[in-house]
Amino acid sequence: MSSTGPEARLVRILARPELTEEHKNEARALIEDNLSSFDWGFLLDQATRHNVLQMLGKHFSDLRYYYFPDQRVIVPHWWVLCAAYQANTIRNEALAAEYGHVLSLLNDAGVRYAVRKGAALGEHLYRDSGLRRTSDLDLLIDRTDARRLADVLTELGYEQGRIAPDGKSVQRLSKQAQGFWRLHLNNAMPFHRIPGRPDIPYYGVDMCFDLFQRGSGSVTPVGELLDRAVKAEICGVPAAMLSLPDQLIDTCAHLYKEATNLYYIEHERDLQLSKFLDVALLAGRVTAADEWQTTLARVQEYQAVRQVYYALHFTDQVFPGEIDPRVLSELRPSDCSYLEEYGSGQDVFRWRTPFFERLFDRGRRYRVAARSAVPTA
Repeated sequence: MSSTGPEARLVRILARPELTEEHKNEARALIEDNLSSFDWGFLLDQATRHNVLQMLGKHFSDLRYYYFPDQRVIVPHWWVLCAAYQANTIRNEALAAEYGHVLSLLNDAGVRYAVRKGAALGEHLYRDSGLRRTSDLDLLIDRTDARRLADVLTELGYEQGRIAPDGKSVQRLSKQAQGFWRLHLNNAMPFHRIPGRPDIPYYGVDMCFDLFQRGSGSVTPVGELLDRAVKAEICGVPAAMLSLPDQLIDTCAHLYKEATNLYYIEHERDLQLSKFLDVALLAGRVTAADEWQTTLARVQEYQAVRQVYYALHFTDQVFPGEIDPRVLSELRPSDCSYLEEYGSGQDVFRWRTPFFERLFDRGRRYRVAARSAVPTA
């Protein structure tokens, strides 16, 4: 299917928490004008790959896009889409109950942390528990608090390692894998607990010690980030999350890492509309709060121009008009050739296909020029 076809265009239009009247009219026109040839299977597949199936379900349900005025059903899988939203709501509520308990115990133990990514963004950016799919509880902490956090998690039944192939236990990583994590990654091996329910294969807590990967050339003063963290209710308990400028930088760095890393490309987690949407919504908040100068100053301080510009540049491609062009102009590096690169260190390669073609290409993981060196066990 074409990356500019009606199916891909419809996914892009509906992949946002709120729709303007223009979005609504454009979406309905795409369906009506292409009814005889519209590939609903492709739309379902892409919405799932891009982590926005539940969001499309909410819009289809609210706007009744599955009916023509004469009551003919025009979306054959409408119930799947609507059910995805309902199921994600139930799932996220269960995750919030679990992670709220974790955060409450961390508060009692005096652990300083800032909630990153999913749990914070889902509640404070999307404001609907069914719209954003969340998995792990991601925490930025100082390394000196790692032991106390681990003790709390162990008391709750969490184990450090990877989920076993049968999904019923947590396995320790091999010494080779543990060495790789210590040498290359900015976070400790995650903690998992198996809840024994089909919609939640595991609860996961990830402790991070820096917003950037080791060897990236970028670094953040974690103590300062935690000092200016914002108090907020998360998962039903008093907690803390990164300040708005730091949230945007963190989200951009996360997008860049996964979009260019061989491991994530091979696992089809490199390019997802959900990640670009996070950046677009946060950028809108930064604009509304008039905090761009603070944000850009921190980007320079953290030496993170490459990561942040990459994320903002491609977010502007996916969601035109969401990024202030003056910001893009001010941040733009002198050499932008890296925008089409992937890999790291000595193994850097260039994509042969343009961005939008890759975005909806189900086979891009088979077109990489090398394999990931990340140990899998």
